[in-house]
Amino acid sequence: MRRRWAEARGSFRKTLLFWWILFVVIQTAERMFLLPDAFEQEIPTWPLLLKALLVGVRGDFITATFALALGGVGAAVYALLRHGWTGLRQSPQLVARSFHPAFHLGCGLSGGLLFVLLCVDMGYYAFNHQHMDFVFLEYVGDLLAPATSTGGTNVQAMRQTGAELEAAGKWASRLALFVAVQAAAIGLWWWTFSGAVVPALDRWRPGSGFQANTLLVLALVAGGAGFHHSGAYGIRITPIGSMVYYTLAQNPVLFAAEALRMALVSRNPIERRADTDALPYDEALRTTQRLLGPAGTFVDPRYPFVRTMAPAADGVRLPKPANILLVFLEGLDRRYLGQTYGEVKGTPFLDRLKDESVYFQNFFSNGVQTSRGLFATLCSTFPRQGAAAMKTRYAHDYLCLPSLLQRQGYSTEMVIGQHRDLNRLQSFVARNGLQQLLDEGDFPADAERAGLGIVDGALFDLCYERIKQRQAEDKPFFLTTLTLSTHHPFATPVTHPEVRLLRQQVQDKYVAALRYTDLELERVFTRLVREGLLRNTVVVILGDHGRHEPVGKSDLERKIGHFASPLFVWMDESLRSPATYRPGTVGTIASQVDLAPTLLSLIGRLPAMGPFAGHDVSCALVRDCLPDQVAYLTSVYDNMVGLASAEGLLVYSFTTDSFQGATLTFETIPDEQAGGGRLSPAREQELLALYEVANLTLDSDRLWSWREFGSRL
Repeated sequence: MRRRWAEARGSFRKTLLFWWILFVVIQTAERMFLLPDAFEQEIPTWPLLLKALLVGVRGDFITATFALALGGVGAAVYALLRHGWTGLRQSPQLVARSFHPAFHLGCGLSGGLLFVLLCVDMGYYAFNHQHMDFVFLEYVGDLLAPATSTGGTNVQAMRQTGAELEAAGKWASRLALFVAVQAAAIGLWWWTFSGAVVPALDRWRPGSGFQANTLLVLALVAGGAGFHHSGAYGIRITPIGSMVYYTLAQNPVLFAAEALRMALVSRNPIERRADTDALPYDEALRTTQRLLGPAGTFVDPRYPFVRTMAPAADGVRLPKPANILLVFLEGLDRRYLGQTYGEVKGTPFLDRLKDESVYFQNFFSNGVQTSRGLFATLCSTFPRQGAAAMKTRYAHDYLCLPSLLQRQGYSTEMVIGQHRDLNRLQSFVARNGLQQLLDEGDFPADAERAGLGIVDGALFDLCYERIKQRQAEDKPFFLTTLTLSTHHPFATPVTHPEVRLLRQQVQDKYVAALRYTDLELERVFTRLVREGLLRNTVVVILGDHGRHEPVGKSDLERKIGHFASPLFVWMDESLRSPATYRPGTVGTIASQVDLAPTLLSLIGRLPAMGPFAGHDVSCALVRDCLPDQVAYLTSVYDNMVGLASAEGLLVYSFTTDSFQGATLTFETIPDEQAGGGRLSPAREQELLALYEVANLTLDSDRLWSWREFGSRL
């Protein structure tokens, strides 16, 4: 009996070892599967590649240990439910015999769950060159959110998922290849274990079962810590300079777990950094207020951003209130302007408009998603580092451009080609000044649809009708719209020969979609001008952000390229004079938060008090000005914040706890150059101060109060 008991224990040790290494194998197989995607972005040196793979295996052991523990817990629960405590005391051998097969089942279920997560991560990495991150979890949250109607808040996630499922040929072959690679890896481990590991273990004779158990426990503990005293944190802070291979080295399950933690934490007020280098809050507040309102007086310590405001002394003023047409072109990235593909120009109309407008070549979006871009532009407020304020804090008090224009007698409306509750848009704008929101249900029944909603041609046609109606009324208007065709999956009509040619010859579908949007914008814009429907109107065209997809020549450009939105400001002839408008390109630093105060100053409607994060940059309509302007950037894609100034771009990564510098054209500045003075060390404090104060103020609902300040506007 004792011999059989010892053999059973030896057999269980083999089972434990088999499943433990199997969990490592299937995770490592995914990383090897992703290597070609990494090679497309950057060819590594051998030391870099080996380091990334070694760090990756360490993370895989951490997850494998927890997966093994999960299987063991399941088996233990099963054994206790079957035999109870009495059976465990009276016949532990019997319980052990039932535990062993239950352990196989528990580990099988753990392995199945792990495999599904790896399949999802593999697919997401192919699209975004990133593991399952905060943005992915927000997308899943949208997908699972209960819909209040047939087109509720989860409509975009559902449609995008549907579009992906319909394009089965794009991902089915990749998934099939991934499954084949995993099957080969599992089969190889099975063959190795049976043919080499088991015989070796049978030949090995430890002094006692206690010694064997001790060695196994020590190995499990070391593996659970990733063979590093810092555990999972040691994986996250591994010193790999290439962000492509840093990402590849991260374990997808640990990465997703950290993203989930961020998602949960972001539902609550953000906490200050606890390290000793963090700025004291009072100092951070003074730094932030100096940047935001050097000429203003801050009126209430409970509301750190609220201050007296006045138009810039050298700013531009129009002789009368003008209409405002604010056009967000989805994912419009200035790096794609002026490009030619073979004999086809990608954006000929926008390129001509650039010469006829005041074009800001150093303009940035403040965030990297539509909800954040709309929020920053309409309310002159920095986006949150966590979950988007428009989606999670839409009930807070804000002072937004539509609200102020409505109070000044403007009609205010927005036209979109999707459902009105997208990203809680309807709930947000209903509280913040939009009088009318037209969505996909307001289009003619025969309006063309593709991808996620109404195509841009039909969207611009409805905007034309709305502008025509507004111009017939005896009151100024504010109209904003958001296009859709340049959003993934870039589904557009291909009736125009140039769009069809680009779709066939250029692998990047964004290029053809952008050409389609450029054509449709030209068609409707030209018609509006020809028919005089833009009289007394200021037209502002920008991107809600840059490209969603990480594109660029370097790791850093792939991150900060998300902010590369252009800005065009065009005026009708009736508003132009040498003192108000001089078309051309200006180098003034500006961002989305600057638009609200600039437009309000331009029409003489800037409030006497407000919490705007931006400034009046209307002087740039006639000359380069404001050399000390800065733009604050925040990305949930890459868990980073940044600051653009005349010195260049400064980026801080929360993941690696490090700063990095770049030029305004996204060229990386080596650390030795930055240390030599190209980027001022004071910018680091300004960046972290803006991050801290902006998030704390927004999260605690201390940005603005209509009850406190509404009567004082």
